[in-house]
This record gives sequence, C-alpha cells and structure tokens, in this order.
Amino acid sequence: MRFGNIKLKTIITEKEVILIGLVKNKAKKGVEEDEENSTTNDTKIDFKNTVLLLNEKKYDIKFIRGFIVSLFIAKIPIQDLLNAGIHNKPYLFNEKSESKTSIRYSIIGKMGKYKNGKVKKLTDIGTSIYVRQTANNRLAITVRKINKTDDFKEQLKINLAFIISKFVRKYKILMYEKESKKYEESASVVYEKLIDEKYKNVYYIIDKNSNHIENIQEKYRKNIIYKYSMKHYIAFFSAKTLIGTESPGHAIELRVANKHAVRRIYGNKFQYVFLQHGVMYMVSLDSASRNFFRKNGGMPANSKIVVSSEKEANHFIELAGYNKEDLYICGLPKYDRNKLSKKAEKITIMLTWRPWEYNIVRNNINKSRYFKLLKKIIEAIPNKLKDKIVLMPHPLILEDFKKSKLSKYILDNFTYNEVLENTKLLITDYSSIAYDSFYRGGNIIFYWEEKDYCMDMYKGSLMLNDDNAFGEICYSNEKLKEIVERVYNSKQEQSFIENYRKIVEFHDNKNTERLIEFLKKDKII
Repeated sequence: MRFGNIKLKTIITEKEVILIGLVKNKAKKGVEEDEENSTTNDTKIDFKNTVLLLNEKKYDIKFIRGFIVSLFIAKIPIQDLLNAGIHNKPYLFNEKSESKTSIRYSIIGKMGKYKNGKVKKLTDIGTSIYVRQTANNRLAITVRKINKTDDFKEQLKINLAFIISKFVRKYKILMYEKESKKYEESASVVYEKLIDEKYKNVYYIIDKNSNHIENIQEKYRKNIIYKYSMKHYIAFFSAKTLIGTESPGHAIELRVANKHAVRRIYGNKFQYVFLQHGVMYMVSLDSASRNFFRKNGGMPANSKIVVSSEKEANHFIELAGYNKEDLYICGLPKYDRNKLSKKAEKITIMLTWRPWEYNIVRNNINKSRYFKLLKKIIEAIPNKLKDKIVLMPHPLILEDFKKSKLSKYILDNFTYNEVLENTKLLITDYSSIAYDSFYRGGNIIFYWEEKDYCMDMYKGSLMLNDDNAFGEICYSNEKLKEIVERVYNSKQEQSFIENYRKIVEFHDNKNTERLIEFLKKDKII
C-alpha cells in the first residue's frame, strides 16, 4: 500500500516526540518499494488495526478521519529513542495483515529539499533529537550527541557562509578525513603529494583541537583550514571538488542539521572522490546499512571511488550498481606509507561499530552487546599477554569507552597509524582495519561469535568467509585463547597472503601516483 503523507508538525519535549500529520485514506494502486521493504497493494487504511512501528516497537496512533485525508497523532517516549540507533524510520503497520508502509516526508514540494525539523537539545544527557527528510523522501528521527553546529550562532555562520559562497571561487579542491579531525589516512597523503607538485587551490580541513595537527609539517600548513571557521563553511559550500576518506558529510560535521548544508551534501553540485577509509570488501554493499555507498543511494551522482583490485571493483559494480569508469583501481594511497615496527608487540582489539547500539553505548555502555563482547575478548587473552593489549573502539564511540571499565586498555592521544605500526596481532570482526594491519605484516584473528546476529542487523552478508579470509576465524572466546597463543609469534601463513592479494593487488608503494594520474585524466586536477 502506498499512503502519501504530508508532515504537518513535529513536537519534541523532554519526555516524547509527537508526530502530527495528514495521511491519504486510500492508497495508489500497485506495490511500493523502498530501500528496505516491499508492502502490499491494499487500497485502504485499516484505521482499527494500524499502529506506528519504530524499531520493532508499536505505538498507538490516534486518527481523526476525514473524507479524503485523515489526521494522525503518534507519540514516542524519549526514553525509547535513547536506546535506539542513530537514524530511526517510523512506519505505518497493519497488525492484521502484518504489512508496513514507509511514511513519506512530503508529497508536496520538490524532492531534494532535504528538510530538517528543529533540533531539540537535551543538554543534561548530551543528546540532540530531530525529525528529518531522508534522501529518498522518507521520514526519519535522528538521535545523536549534540553537535557544535546545533548551536544557534553556528547555524547563523553556516547560513551566512552559504550566501557568501555564491561569490567565491577560490576553493577548488577540499580534502578531509574522518569528522575532519584526522591527518593520517589517504586524504592527507594525497594532499601532501598535490602540494609537493605545486597545486595551488587544494585545501585540507581539520579541527584545530585535533592532536594530529602537530604531525603536519610547516610546508603543508599554508592550505590548512580549521573546522568550524567561517573560512571552513565558505570553502565547504564553494569547493568544486571534495576528496575524502569518508562521505561528504564529514567535510562539515557529521549529521549536520542545517538545510543548506544537507542540500549541499545531497545536491550533486560538486565532484566527489571517495578515497575509502579502508578496503570495503567486508560487509556487502547491498546491505541496508551500506545504502549510502550505492550508486544513486546517497553518494553524489558523479562520484569516483578508489578501490584496491579488480575483485573489489566487481563488488562495487555487482552489488552497488557502479560502472567500471566510476572506479579508480589503484590501491589506497595511505598504504604507500604503511609499515610495521621491528619491535611491534601489541595485541590490538578493534571491532567495527554497530549503529543500532550507538545510543545504548552513549547512555548505558555496560548493557551494550558491543561492550560485553569486547570484555569477553579481553578476558580470553592469555594472562602472560594481557600487558600487550590495546583497545581501539570505533572513533564514533571512543570517548564513551574512555569513561568505561575498559579504559585502561585505551591509549591517550593515539593515532591509528601509530597503533598499527606496533600491532603484531589484530583481533577484529568486520572492520576494514584488518586490511591495513595485514598489509603491514601483522596477523589477523576474525572474531565472529556474533556474525549472524550482526549480519541480520546490517541486513546484509559478509564478503569474507572460510575460503577467502586472510586470518584465523574464531567463533568463541574458549577457542580464542588457543589461537592467540598459537599465532602471536607466527609469520603470516602463505594461504592468507594469497587470499589477501586477490583483494589488495598493489604492493609497490605507488598507489598515490596511480591515483593522481586518474585525477589528471579526468581533469579533476
């Protein structure tokens, strides 16, 4: 069933989110398909049996019926959202037929407006909540930590920068890494290479409070732009090309709630080169959680993507809908500088993050499955090697873990490059960091105790398996102890090396050179 919805108003209080809208009484004929679900071709709303469904919880809807359209009112307790994921999509759910329908943000106005509701800041718990329009015109409720750009003064700066940017043509290429806070991955490597080759209109965004700034040599600082400055916002709106290791949102602030910024991110008015933060041959690109990275799924229309092999390129072509010409098969530039210290001795544990547990980790970390799994892994490490452990939670939840009972295993002011240089053994689940560590010469243990559960939550599959993994696979902490003792002082197995080189082809430290040739060929530089 396809019920068009016109969002009228959202009220967010300290206790609840109230959704008020109009919904058509009759559906258009046919079947509606969205990015996650198919729904039936019923033609009428069954008011008696329809509720609001959000994250498998049901909420009563009050309908005030009209002849053609009806008013609906639904209330969602704030507490339920504090234990939810970052992005939450409500549905109209028919309990009788067990069919659910996406709520369209609007059936009036042009697509691509990408509207956000007013941000409600719950200062006492460091949380912001707002209702927004997704890239495919669905209603979503975002629950995240308070952003700096949520501040009224910062919003004014962004709006002013948007106007000024109409008259600025200085910033041709803008580069960045995760959350515009890092200077250690492929973007910084390419940035320095371009500066060395005398390119002028190339700029790099980084937070002035980042501990990575001290690693930037003086000759590269001239074209550094500090995050949250007026210059930053103007450059973001006016740059012809964005080149980054992350999605374009990281070039301003992750999950920014400003209409001009959101429209810029999704407006297809700039060239985008995705360097990848790590090899993405891991969780399949046809997974619901990878929707953004699919062609026409959220990525700018004319994106170019750096990949590490024909095998990875085929992953993007077959499961994400890209064409061969969209892909630069050249290897990740950061690998040109990857090395392993001769004195490497650390056992590094890094599990990829779980979006569905983001707010549980923030608000009650001890109850999260992520925390419990990390604790089990640490307990399984032999006592004689406990002093070698380094814990690297995902960057988006790192600060939360620094306040947890596992904080003693987390280094102060570390960079991922520094940790990996000293990592002899990496324990991970589905993180692309496995490729980085193996490239350097470290051994890998894939800990897959919760693989089936996680793939269900990702709504996808894992590209690695028993036949093509480049490390030991472990499904229980009882087995983990034995594997750690066996592989800690061992060399990489030849079969693992062969598997790895089918996914990461290049090992000549010339990835950056190959990429720049691609950029020249396509006249991006």
